[in-house]
Amino acid sequence: MKALANYLKLSALLLCASVISGSSNKQNSIGFWQVLHAKANVIDSYWQFPRYFANHILQLPTTALATLARNKIADAQYGYGLSLLSNNQTETAKLFWQASLDKITRAQQKKLADSLFSQQRWQDLALLKNQNKLPKGDIFYHLQLQQQAPIETLSASFMNKLGFLLASEQVEIQKQCTFNVLMLSDHRDGLYRLNQFRNAYFQNPEPSLNTFCFSKPVYVGSAISCNSTESSRAKCNWQQSSLKKRLPTGFDFAVMMPKQGTASVKNGLMHINSQASYAVFLHELMHFNGFEDEYALPAKKQAWLCQLDGFVAPNLFIAKKSVAPKGWHKSQSCQQGGTAYKPSAQWSIMQYQQLGLSAQYRVLWQTHIALNADLFVRF
Repeated sequence: MKALANYLKLSALLLCASVISGSSNKQNSIGFWQVLHAKANVIDSYWQFPRYFANHILQLPTTALATLARNKIADAQYGYGLSLLSNNQTETAKLFWQASLDKITRAQQKKLADSLFSQQRWQDLALLKNQNKLPKGDIFYHLQLQQQAPIETLSASFMNKLGFLLASEQVEIQKQCTFNVLMLSDHRDGLYRLNQFRNAYFQNPEPSLNTFCFSKPVYVGSAISCNSTESSRAKCNWQQSSLKKRLPTGFDFAVMMPKQGTASVKNGLMHINSQASYAVFLHELMHFNGFEDEYALPAKKQAWLCQLDGFVAPNLFIAKKSVAPKGWHKSQSCQQGGTAYKPSAQWSIMQYQQLGLSAQYRVLWQTHIALNADLFVRF
């Protein structure tokens, strides 16, 4: 009987606690409802039920959030900052979410990072990282790429998920292709642009199927220094780079994509910046196989090239002692030395990239590769 009495007492106590707890939760929700629907004073209501309000802060209307945020309530500063971010009021938003950083949870930090990332607010994400408020994860690694961090600080699984590789990873060549091209970049935008080029080529391979195969974009980070301006030729310091020893072997050509600089090809290596169009990329790809520019060449190059005689490229003939091929037309390539000739009377992709590849130049490209595939300068 005594045991039964004790059991009944315990049951009664648990029931009372449940009723009290349920009553408290109901009271909390009623207080929140009154702010939403009865225009109750949001500051008074918040201080009566701070935990409930904190857990439901993003459900408050913007005006209520703003009132709490201006009264320096951290959860509201965070919530109001997110609200302003969603409305593209990024600078005002920063005043509020930044003030909340020391008090918000890890989950809230992640949600803030998601909002900043969706708007590509790299400086703000860097601020979070510098204050140790950016949780490790995809956005953290995206920022690492944006900041051109060393290869070792990136996650291989993260890179592979994006369709990219690290320079330390093995890359296999594709034997079905005449030429294999290694695609490299030192920054985030470059990796994405290389992928765009790669996908565009796969949709319409030139000059024919299986001529070129491109590796997935490879991130090289700070392993090489690329310093160029928009108007100067893109150039990376390969001579003093430790990168060469880390790159996979067996590739015929390589594409290096820095942020700035005009495009060029030399010794089987293309430099092209991450703002360049696919048309420029295709033009430079033809340089891998010996095609020459049909606009005025640099004076230094004219000084030796235009002194030659005969075919100097599949699309360029220098008539110094010889007679130009029948049906060829004067080119602007040489302003000194011999007279330059090109196959087409019209502008071609080698004179104006935006024109694209004509049927005439496609056949010329195919024929030249068929006859000289083993003679091109390799990377």
